[in-house]
Amino acid sequence: MDLSIAYVKNDSQVLYQNFSAAETSKPQIFEIEDLEGKSIHNILLPKTLVEADESHELKEKLNKTNKYAPIKTINDEQMNIEMFEKLEAAEALTITRQTYATWILRNNLKLVENMFENLKHLKGLWPNDRTAFFEELWHLLRTNLGATQLTLAYNHMRKAQKEGEKNQLVRVVVEGQSRPNPSENKELGEALFKNYEGKFATNFEVYSYDKEQGQVVLLAQVNDSPIIIMAEVFEMTPLQRATLNCLFEGLQA
Repeated sequence: MDLSIAYVKNDSQVLYQNFSAAETSKPQIFEIEDLEGKSIHNILLPKTLVEADESHELKEKLNKTNKYAPIKTINDEQMNIEMFEKLEAAEALTITRQTYATWILRNNLKLVENMFENLKHLKGLWPNDRTAFFEELWHLLRTNLGATQLTLAYNHMRKAQKEGEKNQLVRVVVEGQSRPNPSENKELGEALFKNYEGKFATNFEVYSYDKEQGQVVLLAQVNDSPIIIMAEVFEMTPLQRATLNCLFEGLQA
């Protein structure tokens, strides 16, 4: 699994590094604000910077990114700049797994606590703005699955643009690592729906989960409209399954 990790160097800069089984890149220096536009799996924050952040400016900057990546507070014994610059891919994966375990638990408990508000918001979007609905759903699924890659596929009705034309059914695919990117990917959408045709038996189910590869396929429905969800994850716990089942059950009219 390829990973991108940031180490907070000071109150304005981070070291950013990509890790893969084949090759590990050299760390690059970025402004903290630039993290919001980057694919990132983990942010390592030194405890000394947390303690020195009396005005909470650093915390506010990082919180803008926390929607997209978990933040792990570390002490010098766990990690410092020199150790980060020498970090190997296997070590990066171990640290990220540990960080995600805490992040996933917190996100699921937060969803349970705010289930009614989330359902009310999503149900308001469903009939009025289908694209916004699936982008919001994509974010909820990513944080609660702890997905490093997430793809949704769903049906959408494109309204006729000219007199005499008919509404057209299109397959929309929403892909991304840290942000959703929706597109009318006809080839991929058609292939996915053909592969899972007739298999949408319930409002939500874990159709397949390959623990070794970290790949999961979820099949869901909202008001009889099928949704295919494919994700790369670190784990799939009973809490995640139960929380997402509750979410999709609640989305039914």
